[in-house]
Amino acid sequence: EQHQQQQQQQQSESKWQKVQGMLQQYGPGAFFSYITCSNVLSVTMLASAWLLFTRTTGYTPLQAGQWPQFLVFYGGAYAMAHAARPVKLAVGLACAPAGTAAVDAAAWALRSSKVAALVVLLVVEAAVLLCCLGAVLVYANRLALTVGC
Repeated sequence: EQHQQQQQQQQSESKWQKVQGMLQQYGPGAFFSYITCSNVLSVTMLASAWLLFTRTTGYTPLQAGQWPQFLVFYGGAYAMAHAARPVKLAVGLACAPAGTAAVDAAAWALRSSKVAALVVLLVVEAAVLLCCLGAVLVYANRLALTVGC
């Protein structure tokens, strides 16, 4: 068991080293691109699973007794998203120039450092994605009311 823990720690360290290398080589733009790809995929998977569950069952996951069934339903979407990690990394690196341009433009517009611009961009991205997810959930709840009747 101790050997397994050491392997996990080494894998974790090597992942962190890869991230650090990516940041050093490509800068904050690569980080922003990767995080954006990851967040968009996660929100898309959650929203899709929520909509499909609601459409299939006629209930939202928030209705009494539906959460455990939704988690089983969402498990497939999560597994697909997890399997897509190498694709997310490749897309993130491919989009690094666009991410760099976005960070540079935000830094120039805000008259700030690239790190501060990156933080602002990530906060704005989170707000936009949460609004999109919220809109899907509101739509799904209305769908459940019409399907369930």
